[in-house]
Amino acid sequence: MKKLLTVIATMALAMALSAVGFAQQDQSAQPSTQQPSSDMQNGQQTSTDQQSAQPSTPSQDSSSSMQNTQGSSFTGTVVKAAGKYVLKTSDMNYQLDDQDKAKQFVDQQVKINGTLDSSTSMIHISDISPLS
Repeated sequence: MKKLLTVIATMALAMALSAVGFAQQDQSAQPSTQQPSSDMQNGQQTSTDQQSAQPSTPSQDSSSSMQNTQGSSFTGTVVKAAGKYVLKTSDMNYQLDDQDKAKQFVDQQVKINGTLDSSTSMIHISDISPLS
């Protein structure tokens, strides 16, 4: 009889803990799905959003990737500045992520297809070709 009560108590405790565990997962999933829309409306995170966003790193990555200009084309001259190859355009210099590709086109007018990370002014090169 005592053994049966122990088994029943253990089963009840296991079910209660698993229910609490699932409830916590649902709560942590809800703020991360709502976060991008609230960030876009407000333009910034509140301190409570930052605290709830810490466990959900992919959500932060997706919001920072919204700063990227995807599938863009850039034209300019590849030059070496401060020991690194950059794309010099009429209005600014862009850092280039693939230094080996850029090295082949030093002092040449080029067209670069890639993704611009506007927070770092870094172009992630998909393709680079000389202008004819």
